[in-house]
Amino acid sequence: MRRRVLSLISALACAGAVALGTPSPAGAAAPEPETVPIDLLLAGSYAEPVREAMRIWNTSVPGIRFVEQSTPASLRVKEYTTATGTGSHVYVNGLGRGWVYLETGDAQVYRPTRVAVHELGHILSLPDLGPGSPCSKVMSGGWAGPECVNTQPDAEEISEVAAFFAAHDVGDPVPGWPPPSDD
Repeated sequence: MRRRVLSLISALACAGAVALGTPSPAGAAAPEPETVPIDLLLAGSYAEPVREAMRIWNTSVPGIRFVEQSTPASLRVKEYTTATGTGSHVYVNGLGRGWVYLETGDAQVYRPTRVAVHELGHILSLPDLGPGSPCSKVMSGGWAGPECVNTQPDAEEISEVAAFFAAHDVGDPVPGWPPPSDD
């Protein structure tokens, strides 16, 4: 909340300066990105694909920054295996918080970095797109088929995440998910 108030005050001050014809400072710094602490302590063979997914999101959306921790964080990643072999998913416990569960069988069918980018997209507020969604959308997930290897969010996905983070703080509720809890 504090970050939003400071951003609003800064935006109003800049708007006032423009309206008055006052030049803005030449070296004015961009606001600090919202930090999303993440740990990969249980990520197993998915550790490197998740690091790559973090780099992709950090580069794509300047307003957020995944930061790996060596201790348990409010966003955790866990590799697991089931009898069915596929089923990576997330538990969102507020914006930028929760668990990312990466199924080992998915790495045999889909590009592991794409799986990780997709699941982190949920943590950043993006929903699944469902059947018929194009490969150009990372949130198409498995619906785009195993031949889809695109790992880059498109302009619309980037814009949606940037807009959501501009209006919300880490830990805020995410539409489509239960309210955050302290569990």
